[in-house]
Amino acid sequence: MKVAKGPIVVQSYHYDLVDPDSEIRTNLQVQVQDYEDSEQQSEGKMIQIMTPFGIHPEKAPFAISGLIGQVIQFPDWKPDEPLQLNAEQMQELSQPLVEQIQIITYQLTAMTLDHGYQLDFQPTTGEKQKPDHQ
Repeated sequence: MKVAKGPIVVQSYHYDLVDPDSEIRTNLQVQVQDYEDSEQQSEGKMIQIMTPFGIHPEKAPFAISGLIGQVIQFPDWKPDEPLQLNAEQMQELSQPLVEQIQIITYQLTAMTLDHGYQLDFQPTTGEKQKPDHQ
């Protein structure tokens, strides 16, 4: 499938130090929305992939939440046709957004906790993804 990707946009990223025994949260979602090119110069179907998240890993001294997105264009897909993506395609398109969450979290925890905290997400379909930590 031929695609053109826009830049990854971190719309929000919130980091808090919390009690490590606080409630565990593992909410990472992938949402797809139609996207309209305001300049109407693009050909094909455009979507925006959004990844809202709220995470407090088990026994971690921090919690994060936020929203990261990216516009993706399918030049060979007609704009008025519905876009059908299977689970594997959704995972492939959302992977750069998940990786960005991992990168930001690692870098921020390296600065604030004196060691980087690596989130490890295992994809699931129809369920919340659970991060593992090292």
